[in-house]
Amino acid sequence: MSAKSAISKEIFAPLDERMLGAVQVKRRTKKKIPFLATGGQGEYLTYICLSGNSILHSAADSVTSAVQKASQALNERGERLGRAEEKTEDLKNSAQQFAETAHKLAMKHKC
Repeated sequence: MSAKSAISKEIFAPLDERMLGAVQVKRRTKKKIPFLATGGQGEYLTYICLSGNSILHSAADSVTSAVQKASQALNERGERLGRAEEKTEDLKNSAQQFAETAHKLAMKHKC
């Protein structure tokens, strides 16, 4: 069994997590590190692992936040468009009234 398989089985599987990736990191030290099984001074290996749950929760939060922001932006745009539509309708009505008044005045002074 490879080291990555062993890490996945022993650390992630019991927690119902899935190891998405692991990178082997090689370190060198001049000092003896008693808690690491290195066989003494020299090189030892460690792994940096990425789990399914940590990434998925973070991604889900990001997506939810993006959807909320987009929804809010769309609502605000809809409100602005609604106000613009109302103003346009008011301007249209004012222009029609002005045209009717101007026509009546022109007809009155023509005679």
